[in-house]
Amino acid sequence: MAAELNDVRSKLVSQQVSLSQESKTRQEMEIKATSMEEEIFQLRKGLQHKNTEFDQYVKDLDYLRSQLSTTQAAADANAVLAQSAQLQCLVLLKELDEKNSILKEHENHVDWLVAQPDLLHKELQEREVSQKQQTGDVSMIKQENAQADAKARATKNLENGTIFEEFSPKSLEKISKSVISKDEQITKFREEHWRLKTKDSESQLERHLRTNQELKKRVLKLEFCLEEARSQIRKIQRMGERKDKALKELREQLVRQQKDGCTGHEKQKFWESTGFKILISVSMLILVVFAKR
Repeated sequence: MAAELNDVRSKLVSQQVSLSQESKTRQEMEIKATSMEEEIFQLRKGLQHKNTEFDQYVKDLDYLRSQLSTTQAAADANAVLAQSAQLQCLVLLKELDEKNSILKEHENHVDWLVAQPDLLHKELQEREVSQKQQTGDVSMIKQENAQADAKARATKNLENGTIFEEFSPKSLEKISKSVISKDEQITKFREEHWRLKTKDSESQLERHLRTNQELKKRVLKLEFCLEEARSQIRKIQRMGERKDKALKELREQLVRQQKDGCTGHEKQKFWESTGFKILISVSMLILVVFAKR
């Protein structure tokens, strides 16, 4: 009996130890289950937060795509405007070449007109020298006639005296005066003719000089317009380079964010990035410049 009682007691103690261990194990399992439920709740909450961030990321991506489409359209329009400005520059260059050619022709004509008064003066001097020479020849002929008349009067008879009376010194003096008078009239006519011709040449020269000045002003104006157009083209090219650089930065940032995935609200939004702000500012500046033009 005592042995059985001891055996029962040992079994009871063993069962109590087993029950206490099972109770302890159950408590640990309950604690683990509670911890797992809390962890599952946190995971669900985090997943919901991630879903919200993902939806916001999709919205940001759609907005960025719309902005990129708008910017691309503005870039295409700017490219068309730049091509138009380049064509206008080519037209201005062609017109400038034509004006330079016309200006060169006018300068040559002006040089020719400037040389005309000197040529006319030289020709007038030559005519005066020729006239003096002719006057000397007339005087020599008069002297020869006088000597011939004296010899003729000494050798001819009285019948021929009446004939030589026509060539008497008085008659020769009248002829000389008449010749001198005619020469003076011819000289006056020539001087008046050359004076009028010189005056006409001077008036033509003055008109050509005025035309030359006007052409030079127009050429300067065309050169200024051409320089302004080139400056606008260089400005547009610089803006395009800045825009391309900003687009490249945005694409790189988009690739990085696609690789990194959705992050917290502490990450910077696309439209708050420096590259996107530069891109928008450059596009607006280009539109304002062409609107002013």
